[in-house]
Amino acid sequence: MGLGVSFRIAPGVRVRASSRGIRASVGPRAARAHVGAGRTRISTGAGPVTLSTTLGGSGRRRAPSGPSTRSRQSSAQSSWSSTPSSSTPVARTRQPTVAQLQAQARAAERAQEVAGVAALENSLTTLHQAAFADSARQVLTPPPAPGRAEIEAVRRELYRTATTSVPLWRLAQRRQAKEWAGQQAPVEAERRHTGDLVGVQWEQSQLDLHWQALCDHDQHTVIEAVDDAFADNASDSTCVDAGTVAETGARYVTAVVTYAGLELMPEHRADRTPGGKPTLRKRTKTDRNALYATSIASTVLATAKEALAVAVAATEARVLVVRPDGMGDVEPVYAGTLRRDHLAHLDWATIDPLAVAMEAEDAQMSRKGSTREVVALAVEANSPAAALLGAWSQPVDEDS
Repeated sequence: MGLGVSFRIAPGVRVRASSRGIRASVGPRAARAHVGAGRTRISTGAGPVTLSTTLGGSGRRRAPSGPSTRSRQSSAQSSWSSTPSSSTPVARTRQPTVAQLQAQARAAERAQEVAGVAALENSLTTLHQAAFADSARQVLTPPPAPGRAEIEAVRRELYRTATTSVPLWRLAQRRQAKEWAGQQAPVEAERRHTGDLVGVQWEQSQLDLHWQALCDHDQHTVIEAVDDAFADNASDSTCVDAGTVAETGARYVTAVVTYAGLELMPEHRADRTPGGKPTLRKRTKTDRNALYATSIASTVLATAKEALAVAVAATEARVLVVRPDGMGDVEPVYAGTLRRDHLAHLDWATIDPLAVAMEAEDAQMSRKGSTREVVALAVEANSPAAALLGAWSQPVDEDS
């Protein structure tokens, strides 16, 4: 509390001087005005009680202290900091310019283009990593014996059928139909179950015959099954032959793949600028031909894996790859025989598909020049390519 001195200068007028300034009180105690330093107040009192009212003004107010007051002040400060006032400048977000938006759009389009090229290259060179489930004997589940719900459904069906032409007022006839349906329902449900069971048994016998034919490496069964599996392949693939080599006992399946030319390979490759932004680089002819050869090899391995997965008794897959020659015909670009025992031990995630394809038995792929261009194979009389082309051109003997 500040120190001061108070003195009376006239009746009803008292002046107080303190460190806060000079303040005067004018009037009787019943209605006294207080003016000067601080806010203007009107006080009234009688006896020991005094009431005081503060009038509007700009005088300073001393803030009370205490935990609750500090809490309110902290809350008010938090509110002030989160609510902009007319006297406090508010930071505004600068909107991007048209040029900046166009640059962002070009960058996004470029990144999408780069990602597309990378995805295409990956799809062309990783086909051999696909997993193919081996064929297995299919076992059908026999239908369960009819339960109470099935019997009740049959009863309602029989009752509806029996009362289709019976008027509602013929209650006796409807009661007879209800009794009859209740008696016949178990018999009819069992009869239907027997029919379903016979149907499943017949279908199971056909599946067993098909499975046995696959295990026996029957030519027609193997060709049909493998050809069905090839139906959804990216490249046009077909199974043209299956059989057994009399001299060695090897069981083979022959597949022909029609592959696109070099135009399938992207002319650019995905890369990054020194600043780390995605970009495209022009491929060299050598790089593009290497990608083409690798993509052919990846397709060869995927074709062999799928054929051997379906033809469970086959020990090797013979694969011929042909491409359009630009004159309405096709030309062979790869031929080779891939053995099951060799493929079974490969780590498909890490192998070089071109190296594995060229390690195959009787593997042929011709590349020439400094750019290592893949060219058509020279089909000689006794070459593997000639044998595979012969199998492709000869229809399967339906009577064999």
